[in-house]
Amino acid sequence: RCQLKTPQTCFTPRRSFVYKTPRCTADLHHQKMMCDIVPVVFCSTTNDWVPVSKAKTPLVSPNRVQDGEGEGEAGWASSRISTLNILADCFPWMIELAIRSKLRYAWLVQEVERLDATVLCLNEATLSAIQSLMASPWVRANYFASEWGNSSTKQCMNGTLQKGHGCFVLSKVPFDRLCAFSWNNPSTICGRQTIVAGLNICGVPTVMCATHTAAYQHNHKQRDAQIAELKHAVESNSKFQDRQALFILGDLNLHSSSEDGIVLDHGFLDMWAETHFADCAPWNDNDPGYTFDSATNKMIPRYIPGEVRRMRLDRILMRQNSMLKAASRCVIWANASVDSAHPDVFPSDHYGLSIDVERTEEATGGSSAAAGVLKKNAVELPLLHNRSLYANTVAMGVHCIWLSGKFVERTVFVTVGGFSQWGFSVGRYLHQKLY
Repeated sequence: RCQLKTPQTCFTPRRSFVYKTPRCTADLHHQKMMCDIVPVVFCSTTNDWVPVSKAKTPLVSPNRVQDGEGEGEAGWASSRISTLNILADCFPWMIELAIRSKLRYAWLVQEVERLDATVLCLNEATLSAIQSLMASPWVRANYFASEWGNSSTKQCMNGTLQKGHGCFVLSKVPFDRLCAFSWNNPSTICGRQTIVAGLNICGVPTVMCATHTAAYQHNHKQRDAQIAELKHAVESNSKFQDRQALFILGDLNLHSSSEDGIVLDHGFLDMWAETHFADCAPWNDNDPGYTFDSATNKMIPRYIPGEVRRMRLDRILMRQNSMLKAASRCVIWANASVDSAHPDVFPSDHYGLSIDVERTEEATGGSSAAAGVLKKNAVELPLLHNRSLYANTVAMGVHCIWLSGKFVERTVFVTVGGFSQWGFSVGRYLHQKLY
């Protein structure tokens, strides 16, 4: 087996992983890590999702297109690329009390229709989450999908969600190639698979990599190596050669601004930075773009007691010199509570990112001002988040009181007619006063 090594090259003062092609077996090694999976589409004849090759009805809808139709995507001037970590629903009951997954997923079904993305990449998707989405008449009429599951057997057709949760892609554009990429090098191994999709965006042959890199702030070297290996695996694979654009997007878990150097080191443009940190209007508002924000997302401290961080964990990265460019600012979505009746229930602990892109006749080199901001961040020392024992104890104590009130509200008093309103009032009071 090919042994991949980490060269000791350095981006001062932060060490950067630079992928060097090892022995001649490297291409075979990456082919084994990249396996074909089967895209699915809804078939009205069978009233179910089926592999595209077995669909017995026309796949064309007002938004979903087939190869060769029109110019670019049936004449679309731009395409919307979006991503969101939807927060899995496979946690213990005490966390579920805080995150209310059924409520969140019901909101997600409606929001996906409003968002109307050309390509939507989701992280932490579970079988129940994708079944909620794929039961939507609007999703059925507009999208191809990277996965489908059997509710009775709890099995996924392509096996990409078998470890509890994984990455999931919906696309209005048909996949000309769909693969699951697995990291298995000792320095990058991760249970989650990346969905690698070959498709046509605005007439540009493109690769979309929906990925979810290693979590926790101390794993910054592993994330660096994962992004390097994923890019090399895609570019060296014959299935994806000669693509004029490459995106890596999703929950990249870049905890510290010092990890912005990863973007530059591997030849990518950070689409948030390109449309907010540039030197000319309207791309220069300097919005920090936090996608994990404990200051505004009221659900975060409900299941992570004492959490105070604000981070740009999620990114949309586009390879430099791609034949696509930003047609609008990169924006944040899924950043408000699901409804007014549940002000502390948000769609996820993450906010989503979305950007409209269009074809360009000249390769996109990126903004020098945006690159300067990322380079400045890269040389900063990482900010470590280590709470004291006292802070942890206080946060956990307050959380346990709130959790007890929530449990009483939803289980005991709600089921006893004479006490239901009192139980609701106690729980709501704890909601509002304890944080």
